[in-house]
Amino acid sequence: MTMSEKGDGSEGCEATGLGRLFIGFYDLSVLLTYVGIVFAVIGICLVFRGELVLSMVCLIISGFCDMMDGTVARSFKHRTEEEKSFGIQADSLADAVSFVILPVTISLGLGNNDPVSIAVYAFYVLAGLIRLGYFNVLASRSTIEYYTGLPVTTISAVFPVIWIIHVFIGELWTAVLFDAALALMALLFISRIRIKKLSEAVQAALGVLAVVGIAVILYLDRCAKTSPHDA
Repeated sequence: MTMSEKGDGSEGCEATGLGRLFIGFYDLSVLLTYVGIVFAVIGICLVFRGELVLSMVCLIISGFCDMMDGTVARSFKHRTEEEKSFGIQADSLADAVSFVILPVTISLGLGNNDPVSIAVYAFYVLAGLIRLGYFNVLASRSTIEYYTGLPVTTISAVFPVIWIIHVFIGELWTAVLFDAALALMALLFISRIRIKKLSEAVQAALGVLAVVGIAVILYLDRCAKTSPHDA
């Protein structure tokens, strides 16, 4: 147990609402972070129920929540330093579940469990952990206009595309496709390439694409279920 966990939790005790009953912060500035992590957990559970399409939808929704939570949080001008710090830490922990664990779980749900795939999963999770931990250390620095390396959230846009491709290429190449995608993403997570941060207009466009992606995935799943070959 860390020193901070041993405390009596009285820091910032002027909290209202749920903050009077439980530790943590429950204001609207972290609401999307909470929504995103809930959908990620639902997505993981759906994989074990065999509902892989719905788990992919959950990944997209988590990605949308993560993309927008920073913008929403910054709209609250009077947040305390504790609230800001909590938001950063909570977002990072949520990212670990939503964009590191959930994609691996989905790939496993597809049956990609050979030794090569497992090695790729280990590398992907390690790279995600390194990235999230590294940027937690740098969180106190002044805001910059670019990312170093690829944000882990990007997997929520890339994975649905890979999913759609795998529908058409058949099971033979599925493991290769997902392994290659995860390995490449892992390398980009910890690379030193610079990527400019997204403008609000681009974020809005990606939000529209998220809706389109969900619609396409659900449509393809419906077509597969009603295909004459299944008769």
